[in-house]
Amino acid sequence: MKVKSKRIILSLAILIVTLSAFPIDVSAQTSKQQLSPITINVQENSELRDAYPNAHAIGWRYKSENGKVYRRQYNYSRQKWIGEWELC
Repeated sequence: MKVKSKRIILSLAILIVTLSAFPIDVSAQTSKQQLSPITINVQENSELRDAYPNAHAIGWRYKSENGKVYRRQYNYSRQKWIGEWELC
């Protein structure tokens, strides 16, 4: 057990010494290329000004008939019923 831990410590020490002996230079290279300005066509992008929801607002509506409770889904976005009345 002691021999194993000594080998691990020795290996780490050698690794640290080796990495410090060979420094690595890292730098970002800049591109001298000029980028063309972005052109925006207002007529094509006029539709993007309006925001539309991706999901419909759907909830349950309840009613009571003859002591029984029924439910049915309702689409609040389109103001339409979904499915049929079902007993709860």
